[in-house]
Amino acid sequence: MKKVLVMLVILFGAYNVIFLGTLQNYESGLNSAQQQANRIFDILHTQGAKAAIEEIPQVQNIQGPVRPKLWSFKALFDSLSGEQTFYPEISNQLKVIIAVHKNDLEGYDLTWIDLSGAKLNEANLKEANLSDTNLQDTVLERANLAGVSFIGSKLIGTDFSRADLSGANFTRATIKNARFTQAILDDAVFEKVDVNHMDFSGLNFERVNFKKSNLEETDFSRSNLQQSDLSQADLRKAVFFVADLSRSRLVEVDLEESDLRGATLSGADLSQANLRNANLSGADFTGSDLSGVDLSGADLSGTTLTAAKIEKVKNLSCEQIESAVFDRRTTQFPDYIDIAWTTEEAYTCKNAQV
Repeated sequence: MKKVLVMLVILFGAYNVIFLGTLQNYESGLNSAQQQANRIFDILHTQGAKAAIEEIPQVQNIQGPVRPKLWSFKALFDSLSGEQTFYPEISNQLKVIIAVHKNDLEGYDLTWIDLSGAKLNEANLKEANLSDTNLQDTVLERANLAGVSFIGSKLIGTDFSRADLSGANFTRATIKNARFTQAILDDAVFEKVDVNHMDFSGLNFERVNFKKSNLEETDFSRSNLQQSDLSQADLRKAVFFVADLSRSRLVEVDLEESDLRGATLSGADLSQANLRNANLSGADFTGSDLSGVDLSGADLSGTTLTAAKIEKVKNLSCEQIESAVFDRRTTQFPDYIDIAWTTEEAYTCKNAQV
């Protein structure tokens, strides 16, 4: 029994020696990272502040040994094996720096920085570079973000409420559950982004670029999309109820089963678009280009087609024409539709060929 106790004491002592050694390695790495963070703190109020802040991503990405835990064999083994990990305490300290200086970050390069969960409401980040930045759950309410680059950034749960995002670039950004309530978004770029099922209702998207984006089932009700470019976007089942899309580009978009009730599309270019089974009732297509558009199953009740280019539309039926609104002098129908005017306003319609 005495030998067993001696052996246990020896093993316990050896375990403690190993633990203290790995703990020392961990603390050495942490101290090194802390020194670099402190160097940034020390020059924040000097002329080198901008360069110091732009070094934050590099310091946040410092890795060191895994922190050992006294009675965790796995943590101890990971630390002994040389596995590396980030220092969250250092990362959080550096986020505080950004929050403290949030009103003076115009034009800064904050690429690759981790700002997840940071409180940056009313910050001035005008024309800053936030490409490939982690902004998950970050609060940017009422912030000046005009001209900011969010290319490739992580924008999950980000709060952009009432922020100025005019001219901002969201190309290839990951956007989910983000809030844009009353945000200014004119001239912004959302090219090649996946924002399906988002609520963009009531927003100002004037001259916004949504080219080649996934906007399936996205809600644009009552939004202003004048002169915007949604070419080649996936807009299946999207909602544009009473939205303003006048003079916008919707070339080759997929609007199958979309809701465009009461929408304004005057002067819009929808050439080669898919409008199969779309609800276009009450929509205004005055002067729009519908060349090559597939209207199979679309609801044209009260739809205005005056001066619209519909002579090359596909799958237009007499039933649809009879429910639509158009002008005899400015509306030219496809060859497979035979319109015979009996009076100035009355006519008979016949599908010459399908």
